[in-house]
Amino acid sequence: MTGLELETMRCELDGPLARLRLNRPEVHNAANWAWVNDLVTATEYLAEQREIHVVIVSGEGKSFCSGLDVKELAQSNLSPEWFATWERGVMGLEDLDAITIAAIQGYCLGGGLQVALACDLRVAATDAVLSIPAVREGVIAALGPMRLARLVGTALAKQLCFLGHRFTPEEGLALHLLNEVVSPDQLETRALALAHELLEIPFTALKHTKRQIDSAFELDAGTLLAEFAGAQEECLQSPEHQEVMAKYRAEQAARQVKRQQEASN
Repeated sequence: MTGLELETMRCELDGPLARLRLNRPEVHNAANWAWVNDLVTATEYLAEQREIHVVIVSGEGKSFCSGLDVKELAQSNLSPEWFATWERGVMGLEDLDAITIAAIQGYCLGGGLQVALACDLRVAATDAVLSIPAVREGVIAALGPMRLARLVGTALAKQLCFLGHRFTPEEGLALHLLNEVVSPDQLETRALALAHELLEIPFTALKHTKRQIDSAFELDAGTLLAEFAGAQEECLQSPEHQEVMAKYRAEQAARQVKRQQEASN
């Protein structure tokens, strides 16, 4: 297994599957300067790995990510440049062609929830604790409010961001912020099962479907239609599509032979 080892996180590559493991467990994977720089490096690295089709993002230790390191914030160590670097990393994760899955346990607060929102799918353990409390710390949650609004609507996004209350995984599921909630001992198994299910689906089609959904609030229908034509051509010419269609033709031929045999009997 190859990959990239950084100070606060690591990337592990296993064929078309990658793991991005946040690795400051002693502080619940809180984000300091090294962390945000590592996120930029990690997402750039993953973007270069064209064979990667699915990425599971998880936190080492008891938590997914408890957000920005409040001790650093209290000492005025987190400048506007820090927040800009933070958003570069989160946007890098969001913009990956690969399908991303957040496997959430323990604290998923503030910036941790923002990382999860940048992923395509979110599976949480029942012990997860979620919130986006940036305004209570006197700062803006980067572009997290925008992502929340696109995901759950402006009314709920305002409620979650203005009040910063913690909420349970079950509440997150009801809000359609989470895709699934499982027991803590099943989180790893379920995330891997979901990843392997995605790996069975033609990636070219997944990649372009992701791009269209992500552009739904930014581009008009005419632009999306124009982009769709080129994307569909790439799908039709892809080896994955050819393989699926060859399998379909073989199955149809086998059924036809079976029907002919049954008819002759």
